[in-house]
Parts: sequence; C-alpha cells; structure tokens
Amino acid sequence: MSYFIDPSPVYDGRRWVASEKEATIVLVGCGGTGSFLAEAICRLLIGRDADLYLVDMDRVEAHNVARQSFDAADVGRFKAQVLAERLARRFDRTIGYSVLPYNRQVHAQVFRPASRLNLLVGCVDNAAARAAIAETLTACHSDVWWLDAGNGHNAGQVLLGNALRPEALRGAFIPHLGLCRALPAPSLQRPDLLDAPPAPQPALDCAEAVAHALQGPTINQIVAAVAATFVEKLLNGTCGWMAAYFDLDDGTLRCLPAEPGFVASLVGLRPNSLTQRV
Repeated sequence: MSYFIDPSPVYDGRRWVASEKEATIVLVGCGGTGSFLAEAICRLLIGRDADLYLVDMDRVEAHNVARQSFDAADVGRFKAQVLAERLARRFDRTIGYSVLPYNRQVHAQVFRPASRLNLLVGCVDNAAARAAIAETLTACHSDVWWLDAGNGHNAGQVLLGNALRPEALRGAFIPHLGLCRALPAPSLQRPDLLDAPPAPQPALDCAEAVAHALQGPTINQIVAAVAATFVEKLLNGTCGWMAAYFDLDDGTLRCLPAEPGFVASLVGLRPNSLTQRV
C-alpha cells in the first residue's frame, strides 16, 4: 500500500490535531541552490498561514551575479538579507533572516510553538553545516523534518527524514490511516553526508564551481525544483517519497518511496517493527 507523510507533531490517538500555523520553514544556505529554492517556497506559501526564515552568513560576491539569484547591486551585502528583502516585497510576506552560522539553539527556536509542518531545509555543501542541522533533530525529536538538497557536477539528491536513529522509526507507519510519521533523516540515509573530506584550497562556492566546470550550469536550478516539489507535497499532505536521486547526464530521476519494507531494509530493522497495529 501507499503511505503519505503527515508531519503534524500532534496526534491524539484518533485524529491529527490542527496546529495554529500551516508551516514554519527555515532554509539554511542561500547560495546556488538556496537562492532559487527560497523564491520557489515563497510561491508555494501564497495564501498560506506560514513563516519563512533564511539563514546564511555569506555575502554576495561579484562572481555570484547571474550564476545565483542576485544582481550586481547586491554585491557586498548578505545573501540572506538580500533575498529576504526582495522576496518580502515581491510576495508581500514578512520573511525573517539571519546572517549568523546556523545554530539550533538560536535558529530552531522559531519551531516553537509547533506548526503542522516544521521543516528545516538544508542547501549546504559541507559536513559541518549538515552536522549543525542534524543537531536540531536531536533537540526537537520528530517535531522537525529535515530536507537536504545536495549535488555534484550534473547529478544530485534530495533527502527527507526526521529520525536520526533506527529505533526512532518503530511504529512510524500507520496502515489503517495510510500515514507515515517518521523517516530516516538524511544523515541516516546517507551517513557519508557527515563525513568531512579535506576541503580544496581555496574552497570554491557554487558559482566558482560552475566557472571551473566542477558543476553544471543548470544543476542548482534542478536541485531547487526537485526540493520545491517535496515542499509542495508536504504542504498538501501528498508526499510519499523519502528521497529523490537524479542524473542529468543519464537523464534519470528515481524517487524512493516512504514504505515500511524499503525503510526497514535501509536501516536494518524488520518491516513489521515499523508499522502500528490497531
């Protein structure tokens, strides 16, 4: 059977209890992928009672113009601030921003009180930033879902989950409702995301990587579009995926289902331990 993810943190044993807000979304990383995804999320939030926050400590540099969603007049300003102000004007929505490195003790406070969807979106390219994001799940347990977007030269992946350990997945699937309440976090699906290989010297950002042919010129837009599809489906209650992998050279897109047998094989548990019995 098919399962849909319901991220609502409140369940009274019979029904999902409506939260005050539809969504609280924190997007970490406003560069190559994040700058495009921020606008896509704003479009998805039109007409919804939801909050959006952008987090990035970097400033716009000249080589970011045209390769990311910035203009020449933005050079020298903080990326998060530029995007927040521009998108607030365009979509007539208040958008929060921070120019500090992501810190769950500071930035995760916006997830209280809980919304129906508490979503932490990572558009970062290093293990340290992903580890900081993962700490939020440790503190907030299953109340916050982590959507991670990453890519290489012309391929990438989008991963969704909220459980850092296999034990937290027991009873995650509710067959009589067709709902899924927990999935392996991106770092559990792909432990290598938290590995820290030696950084190139000097380290290149997305725009420089494109200029040096280390990334394809359209890869960030593709990753952002796939991630936005996850956000859309989560908002509508129709998301049945835990991951999507794509390769532009091979012309492939593979979506992995949120399904007990598949999840069990991934984390080494028995499928029946992941389902609730009435």
